[in-house]
Amino acid sequence: MAKRNGIHTIVTAAVIIALLAILVNALFGGSRKRDIIGTWVTDADGIETGFQCGNQGIAATINNATYQYNSWEMRRNALILKGKEFRNRRVYDFCDTLVIKRLNSKQLTVEQNGETTEYHKIR
Repeated sequence: MAKRNGIHTIVTAAVIIALLAILVNALFGGSRKRDIIGTWVTDADGIETGFQCGNQGIAATINNATYQYNSWEMRRNALILKGKEFRNRRVYDFCDTLVIKRLNSKQLTVEQNGETTEYHKIR
């Protein structure tokens, strides 16, 4: 009987932890999406490049003729940017997955393929 009560306690604790995780994501996940909306730039050899995340998942590229973002979404701690790549007179679909290391209303730090990039929000 004691073994059964112990399993019941473990299952109950696991359910409570899962519900708390869902609640925290619901409360704070939305604010991350609100923080990401805006125009983000970084300095690339003296030229400000970056992207814009708009409402309804619409994205745009800033100062980059090769990669043209057209949509974005967030999944957990990742910003996913999708678009078209223009190379050698051909057009390719692409998807960039940027792992968010830091995000607030003014700064975004991401990692992609082991490389860290810091963006600042201009609007």
